[in-house]
Amino acid sequence: MRTLVISDIHANIDALDAIDEKCDQIICLGDIVDYGPEPIACIEWLQQPMMRVRGNHDNAVAFRIDCGCGEAFRHLSVETREYMWEVLSDVQTAWLGEVEPLLETRIDGKRIYAVHAAPSDPLFKYVPPESTSEELAGEAALADAEIILMGHTHMPFMREVGGKLMVNVGSVGQPRDGIPKASYAVIEDGRVELKRVDYDVERAAARVRELPLDALTREQLIHILRHAGQPPQ
Repeated sequence: MRTLVISDIHANIDALDAIDEKCDQIICLGDIVDYGPEPIACIEWLQQPMMRVRGNHDNAVAFRIDCGCGEAFRHLSVETREYMWEVLSDVQTAWLGEVEPLLETRIDGKRIYAVHAAPSDPLFKYVPPESTSEELAGEAALADAEIILMGHTHMPFMREVGGKLMVNVGSVGQPRDGIPKASYAVIEDGRVELKRVDYDVERAAARVRELPLDALTREQLIHILRHAGQPPQ
């Protein structure tokens, strides 16, 4: 069994299309929308049999509530969410909120616990790569599984804590670890591999430049794509 695990696509179809992995199934850890220029194309790409959980941005678009994201990115999420509501149909918007924020399954005999953010708070809590072993152990204790899958921070990492493997698969569409390549994971024969792939960042940037947003917002979004980091102040 070969499983593709993706997260934090953020309406970046160029990054999503760049993932060319033969797989038997897909797990999506949410945040399909906000920030990016192509929410419809990304939702259509995901219209195939798969397992998925709801991310905080999916939650915000579906239910018209705050996304609870980090302060540095909040204004960008607010600005682009208006565009999401403008272009998405009612059916597409409802689809984003149809799934739960937690998924438990088995792959190759191993128990899998999948959330967008963290076991203690599936939608909103950030578990960064620099988390201490004690912090990770506290999260791991809440999941009855051998493999814990997360996203949300846009920063991939993999650490074993108390016999459990905690995996943040990073972000497909808006990585923030200084590497402007789509990030994802593959699970095969019970083993997890974090992977990166180049995509046409400038094509994605050109799409952002066409969005009906103010010039500063567009340039900040493009800067994030190019540099895989924080928006410029």
